[in-house]
Amino acid sequence: MPQVLVKLYTTLRLRLGKSQVWVEGATAAELVRRVAELGGAETAKVIFDDKGIVRNEFLLALDSEILDRNALDKVQLKEGNVLHIFPPISGG
Repeated sequence: MPQVLVKLYTTLRLRLGKSQVWVEGATAAELVRRVAELGGAETAKVIFDDKGIVRNEFLLALDSEILDRNALDKVQLKEGNVLHIFPPISGG
């Protein structure tokens, strides 16, 4: 199974106490689930809606390609990919 570097920003960085983690997974959906598991049940509630889909507020990019959050299970991973999980955008 490929090892993928997952980059975490603000919200998830604070919850996991890390800015990046190496995770194994065959698909982008599997990677996001594993990141949620690392942070526990409360982190999963932050990432996923009640249907188990990544919340609309998050933006996911594999290397430089933005991913469709509804089709993460179709995104096959390769060794050395980098998945960015960008948090909800806020302004002020």
